Amino acid sequence: MPLNFGLGGKTYPSVTRTITADEIAAYAAASGDDNPRHRPGPDQVASPLFAVVPGLPLVATVGLDPELGVENPLMIVHGEEEVVHHRPIRPGDGLTFTPTLLSVEDKGRGATFVVRVSAHDPDGAPVNDQYATVFVRGGGSGTDRPKADPPADPVKGAAVAEFTSHVAPEMPARYAEASGDHNPIHLDDAVAKMVGLPGIINHGLGTLSLVAAGLVRDLAAGDPERLTRIGARFTEVVLPGSSLSTTVWEGAEGHLFETVRPDGAAVMTGWLQVAD
Repeated sequence: MPLNFGLGGKTYPSVTRTITADEIAAYAAASGDDNPRHRPGPDQVASPLFAVVPGLPLVATVGLDPELGVENPLMIVHGEEEVVHHRPIRPGDGLTFTPTLLSVEDKGRGATFVVRVSAHDPDGAPVNDQYATVFVRGGGSGTDRPKADPPADPVKGAAVAEFTSHVAPEMPARYAEASGDHNPIHLDDAVAKMVGLPGIINHGLGTLSLVAAGLVRDLAAGDPERLTRIGARFTEVVLPGSSLSTTVWEGAEGHLFETVRPDGAAVMTGWLQVAD
């Protein structure tokens, strides 16, 4: 069954919660991010991707909306994620998160929907906005869509950083616990193979959080407050126990990066902005 392509614009109930020092530290540890700013202390701040912890349940709320029409959650694939920071998240913050279904698009055999989760403090001041683009296999009309010209690749300037990140074998289990994302394709080898994967794969957001640690280290002098925007398009799976290589280039607005597996396949391409 195709999704409800006329549902874009629907806003869902807000949720308010208080952020704790322990969950900030746990998320960073599960992401392989050893930046000391994420440990409990007077200057503790959340890592750049921590906003997905309160955000993911709200994205799931949208994805499971009967009006949207996703029949099998196992057919969902996280395609892109972006977080725009207005200020960092700190322990003790009481934040209100509001999810909105921005769009639902027919892609022929599949479909995409985009969810924005906006966070505000008690005074109504914005804290961050996160955008999740989700692809639903089999959620399209089944009608061949006209092939649009692919978007032009962003222009890469000079390379400014290169680094390697190691995906610990136990990372999917640890990330599931810290993030709340218990999708069985990240935890159960049989389920992963049942849906056509080679086995348990790392969470896309876990991989992005791991790489973000290197981006903060090399481009923001280790200060996570300087990273004001980060996003990525997930293009290939990542197996636990593997090493990833990331290259960063100057871009027209901020920086561009690409992360590749040992076999040379790009697992994600991304963008970020760093404040002076």
